[in-house]
Amino acid sequence: MRRLSKLSLLPVLAPFAAAAQIAPITNTPVPLSKALVFPNYDNVLVGKDEAIEGGAYIARASDSSANFYNPAGLVLSQGASLNASSTGYVYTKLTSKLSGTSLSSTKLDNLPGYIGSVSPMPFVNARNVRLGLSITRAVSWAPGAVDQTFDASSLGFDRLNYSSSAGFETQLYQVAVGFSPVWDRSLRLGVGIALAQTSESNNNTVSGTQSPPGQATQFLETIRAGGTDSALLFTFGAQWDVIGGLTVGVILQPPGIELWNSALVTSESSNIGATGSTAQYYRDDTGTFRYKLPLMVGVGAAYRFRIFEVEADLRYHNAISQYEFYRGRVPFQTLMADGTVVTSPAPVIPYAAKRVLNGAIGGKARVGRHSTVHLGFNTALSPVADPATSPLREANLYSFSGGVDFQFTHFGASVGAGYQFGTSPGQGSNTGNVTILQSEILLRSFSIFYAVSYDF
Repeated sequence: MRRLSKLSLLPVLAPFAAAAQIAPITNTPVPLSKALVFPNYDNVLVGKDEAIEGGAYIARASDSSANFYNPAGLVLSQGASLNASSTGYVYTKLTSKLSGTSLSSTKLDNLPGYIGSVSPMPFVNARNVRLGLSITRAVSWAPGAVDQTFDASSLGFDRLNYSSSAGFETQLYQVAVGFSPVWDRSLRLGVGIALAQTSESNNNTVSGTQSPPGQATQFLETIRAGGTDSALLFTFGAQWDVIGGLTVGVILQPPGIELWNSALVTSESSNIGATGSTAQYYRDDTGTFRYKLPLMVGVGAAYRFRIFEVEADLRYHNAISQYEFYRGRVPFQTLMADGTVVTSPAPVIPYAAKRVLNGAIGGKARVGRHSTVHLGFNTALSPVADPATSPLREANLYSFSGGVDFQFTHFGASVGAGYQFGTSPGQGSNTGNVTILQSEILLRSFSIFYAVSYDF
């Protein structure tokens, strides 16, 4: 599995972006940055073979990983089996430029991805029905922390410090059933239901000094935010062996049904100058964090010939109209230089998602009695509708993957590697008399995939 959730998807380095403060701190020269988060769909690869073929398995899913790719494929499992996969040793590098200074963040990490099982239905002696259970990290994005000091004299600062740490993930707890209405299982149907839990965290700090004539100023801003949203997610799938060697598949996920959510946000800032000082404080554990899961439709076609298999998939994610990504319940307060306290309304942060069409193509070739070579490519285009106002970052991501698997009578294993790349465009913003450039960000990620399976 890759992060943001593949990379597996995937938050990213966003120095000083004005439009994403969870609590609207406004009394200092530099606004807090938006969360270092990429919310891209289809950014996580899981499964023993599927992960090293770009996730192109809507039509061919046939083991316990069908819980994730297409529950219709569960019925192809002969007996009970167990499948576990992970993305180990993820190396992510984020590079940006601000005022001629190069900023980089790297992280070597291990991300658990998937564990699933398929078995005959309990108390039912029916070959054409199979039960699947799985836990899947469908989105996972947690780059390395950033902690930098800049020479920002060209922006009017004597010193500028920035630190950031963020995370974003969606976890699925799913039960699914695959069945076939025909004796030869050439037509397969499936349905799944999952609890989807999405969580986000964002910890940012900006500090520095300015020395305009006779008005030396020191400022500090910090925010610690986290939230969890839980939803019910249904999946419907079908596979059909059209003719010898040709199989088509389709998968449908209606929009998630919101169940419950929670959030905790604390922030504070201070601005100390020659002519006075101000401070802001905010803490709210009663606010609402929401993350809506859109309608998704996927189609795939696979062809098998001799020792080769190849599949091409398309996944469509519908748009989501603007909604409240975060709504605070507690007003925030500003302590003025004369000792008075000014109370302002609780913050509201909007988010909207645009339509996204992602593609994947993958294939394999048997090279021995027990071994197979796999290659794949997939896209994870950004769903961010308005990069200027979104609390999350925009970037189109592209991935290559490949590897080899070994299959014996009962035991199977695979190992592979992935490379993901993308660019988040820069945008300008203006705060008071200071123009701050949100720099272009380059993302490069290398991943090692490994998985094991066992057929009982």
